Amino acid sequence: MALTAHAKKRATQRGVKTNTLNDIVRFGRKTYQSGAIYYSIGRKEIQKHQKRLPAIKNMNGIHVVVSLTGKVLTVFKNKDFAKIRHC
Repeated sequence: MALTAHAKKRATQRGVKTNTLNDIVRFGRKTYQSGAIYYSIGRKEIQKHQKRLPAIKNMNGIHVVVSLTGKVLTVFKNKDFAKIRHC
């Protein structure tokens, strides 16, 4: 998975490894907003996939923003999904 320089910097700052990014894209909630794809891990995804991927509980609140061309644009953490506005 290709990352922009910004995404590499943010992933490093937040302690998110490349294999974790791949797992979030594979198992995360997918939403299309603002011309990008947002992949997010919350409690519902953890409950659904915990048997297949025990490490998913450590990904709670991580969001990966991917361009429509498949390049990771940024990574951020926020466990409060109600306050997130992807606009």
